[in-house]
Amino acid sequence: MQLAIELRSPAIIPLHLATSIRRFASARHVCALIALVVFVAVGPMASARNAEYHRHSHLHATRHMLSNVSLPEMGSISEGDVPEDGPKYELKLARRGGEIIDVIYRVGDTYIPEALDKLSEFLRDSHNDEVKSYDPRTFDLLHTMLAKLNRSSSVIEVLCGYRTKETNDALRESRTTNAAEHSQHIEANALDLRVPGIPAVQLRDAALSLDAGGVGYYPKGQFIHVDTGPIREWTFAPRRAVHARRRHRA
Repeated sequence: MQLAIELRSPAIIPLHLATSIRRFASARHVCALIALVVFVAVGPMASARNAEYHRHSHLHATRHMLSNVSLPEMGSISEGDVPEDGPKYELKLARRGGEIIDVIYRVGDTYIPEALDKLSEFLRDSHNDEVKSYDPRTFDLLHTMLAKLNRSSSVIEVLCGYRTKETNDALRESRTTNAAEHSQHIEANALDLRVPGIPAVQLRDAALSLDAGGVGYYPKGQFIHVDTGPIREWTFAPRRAVHARRRHRA
């Protein structure tokens, strides 16, 4: 019993054993410090990777829920008789102020010139009423996007269609939007839009699934941008607006 008591006493621990214990404790502290540094350095990167992974997983899952509808091939614009056979492509658009258009712009592989003219006039610059002929593929993109969501008969609320360079420059100077210097709106192949009853994020995912043109997502305004320009995507959520809203609530 006496021997056991003496072995527990720190006073009789051999010098070499005490030194080993101190070295072990110091090494453990160093390892803990290194682990903490690695966690601080790698943590944000891992979080960003996880966020990107979950985003792509969400998009992949959403695309599985979309109808198996593909963007049609570019048709021909014919001044002759409109074919009676073939699928009919219809669009219903609405503008602020109650202006509405409901038109069949394509039958089969043939675009209807009169319908294209009506759609281009409807999408005129809202600041000066200037009209520019739209790229017909823009209408195919809109029609197919709704078909993906099984909402072909829904009305598209147009926030912005064609913009002259003067209008676009004025918007850029006002800094109220993120209008690009060489905006696709100037080329008459872009729209900013909403569809009542469909969340903007679902519209974005349907547009992205087409792999055609640009798709912009605006969560604050709950609308999207689509165009037939180069393939790209972006999200515009200015922090300034979020901070201003929080200050207002306070």
